Amino acid sequence: MISSINAGSSITMPSSSRSEKALTEDQLTLISDTLSELDTDNLTTADALSILETFSDAGIEPGKAMESTMSELGFDAQEIGDLANVEGDRPPPPPPPPSQSSDEISSMASYLEELLEETVAASEAESIDELSEEQRFSVYAQVMEKFGIEEGDSLIDTTA
Repeated sequence: MISSINAGSSITMPSSSRSEKALTEDQLTLISDTLSELDTDNLTTADALSILETFSDAGIEPGKAMESTMSELGFDAQEIGDLANVEGDRPPPPPPPPSQSSDEISSMASYLEELLEETVAASEAESIDELSEEQRFSVYAQVMEKFGIEEGDSLIDTTA
């Protein structure tokens, strides 16, 4: 089976995250011997974990050379990685924040307008433009608190 791999040539393809080493003759033989004992259609999680452990112990790093060699032997490296749950230790991404409805935005705008009018009426300012920075911040903080918006977040979610 190893004869189908051109072991005399160096199999190197650049990897986006690291420089990849060519597989040695011993590594090519180990890959061939390891996979020849398995049925591609009936791989188990235990088989996948065993393959990965064997390759890791031999210093065979995941990459194009290993993937190509496995493919030539009828095996899909990605499928074996998935079966072994290689990415399983990574936590799932956080859920997207809930989107705001137009009712929520209207409610927020009404509350903001009410607070601004009250602040203008209670101050010496004749309009919103004449409010101090401190007064504006106070109104902003009240809106953030009422609607449960955390510091650094935007009042209105503009993402689709």
